[in-house]
Amino acid sequence: MGPRLGLMRLPWLMVLVLATGCGKHSEPVPTPPIKLPAANPQTSKFHFPTDNRALLRVDGETDFFTPTGPGRPWRSGSFGCVRNAGTRIHEGIDIRALQRDENGEATDLVRASRDGKVVHINTNIAASNYGKYIVLEHDAEGLPVYTLYAHLNTVADGLEVGRSVKTGDTLGILGRSTNTGDGITKARAHLHFEIGLQIHSQFQSWFHHWYKDGKNHHGAWNGMNLLGLDAAAILRQEEAGKFNLVSHLSKQPMLCRVRIHQAQLEWVERFPKLVTQTARAETLPVQGWEVDLNFNAIPIRLKPLYAEGLKKKAGGVRFELLEVNDEVRRKHPCRSLVFKKGARWVLTTKGLRALDLLAWRARE
Repeated sequence: MGPRLGLMRLPWLMVLVLATGCGKHSEPVPTPPIKLPAANPQTSKFHFPTDNRALLRVDGETDFFTPTGPGRPWRSGSFGCVRNAGTRIHEGIDIRALQRDENGEATDLVRASRDGKVVHINTNIAASNYGKYIVLEHDAEGLPVYTLYAHLNTVADGLEVGRSVKTGDTLGILGRSTNTGDGITKARAHLHFEIGLQIHSQFQSWFHHWYKDGKNHHGAWNGMNLLGLDAAAILRQEEAGKFNLVSHLSKQPMLCRVRIHQAQLEWVERFPKLVTQTARAETLPVQGWEVDLNFNAIPIRLKPLYAEGLKKKAGGVRFELLEVNDEVRRKHPCRSLVFKKGARWVLTTKGLRALDLLAWRARE
């Protein structure tokens, strides 16, 4: 294993030493504490998590993304319906390694993309196909957003859940840890990086309700509860000074519009800026919600409904599918949230499961 790194910004000289002397089986080398200058005050945006910034060059994608194998296109390492002939989603971006030691192992430092706090660390490779990974939570325009750093070789010494981090703080070393049978080759060592949203803070109680005998090793930070956005698009927008989370979400193409016959949604409490309010909100109680979902089941707009008897009119159902954008569905088919049954659109089991999690109310 490569050396474990302390949670700090390392000077370039130390980076070069690590890059040339951390073979897979080398012993950790103690690093003396170093006083560093204050963090860059420009931290209220997402930064690249490694030194690879080829994404910003014209036609630089081939030097930025790591494809799924030799001869595969770079797009297989990007975000979206890019795996298994478009039928499986890849919720992050796979960032190519730039530095290697004498044994061919990647040695790139992985850094916090934004100010935040550590909410989950997994060092049990057998527990996830992400291998060793870290999840940070951030505040973006008053909304909670996460970043995820996966397939790490090592996690920085001193990093623990609850610890605050600054943009650029070292989290670990890029690698190829995973629990998949075929593994990740040295040539494909990369950082799987995600920017996204957590659907429900009480995920664990929902998980045990939905999967009676299932095992959840990651609490509320289970991958089923983390829905990704296109991190590459966000990094490009940030570089151009044009990224705003609320605006970014509101501009996401709508896959479908659903009606949820439930007055309270935890999502509304955590993401109030996504609610389109009406003048009657102050005088009438909410009876339900109209929710627009993007192709990855992220609620991008929510409209409160005030009319009484909505559920009765719907025949007692919890969820109604009101509208489907077939162009979006055909372009992004991998989540399979809806399908056409004859002339009528219906929610799939996956779609119903996504809505059940969104609408979950933990039992007292």
